[in-house]
Amino acid sequence: MLLAGSLRASRGGGGVSARGPRLSRAALRVLVLPQKIERLKSELHLLDAEGKQPSRHTFFFDTRREVQGFDIALHLNTAPELVSRVYNRPVLETLKKKAVSGITADGQLQRLARQRKGQYSLLRQRIERERKMFVIAQKLQTRKDLLDKTQRVKLKKETVNQPAIYRFQFRRKR
Repeated sequence: MLLAGSLRASRGGGGVSARGPRLSRAALRVLVLPQKIERLKSELHLLDAEGKQPSRHTFFFDTRREVQGFDIALHLNTAPELVSRVYNRPVLETLKKKAVSGITADGQLQRLARQRKGQYSLLRQRIERERKMFVIAQKLQTRKDLLDKTQRVKLKKETVNQPAIYRFQFRRKR
């Protein structure tokens, strides 16, 4: 009988809540995920990300004849095949001195494009995960704050993107 009483007391008594470790784990993830996102962004440079505004270069001319005779490859001093490149576009002098380094086969270029697209989707998923973890950490913190016995008024209901908002009665700490 004494054993059952002590067991009952240990179950119901104010022991350590399981929310504490969850909150600290979520807070840790909120701190770690931005670092991983920044590392990915630095690798990818966001040069040809989907949804990104296309770059606009403005060229100024004096006459309409110059506009009609405009050749972008000549103006940028590069080969016409390389005009569509957004980054690492070599000039003609470099092409004369050295051969084009890197991958030139079409299949290999497509494979690299697929890998780059996969990296961008991974980056997008990590950004979304960071946003969700931030909301989860806020919700857990709100639940922890609700364990306090002070009076509170609920201002906004909880949604998917934000926790419920409460106003607590001010009590001076002694």
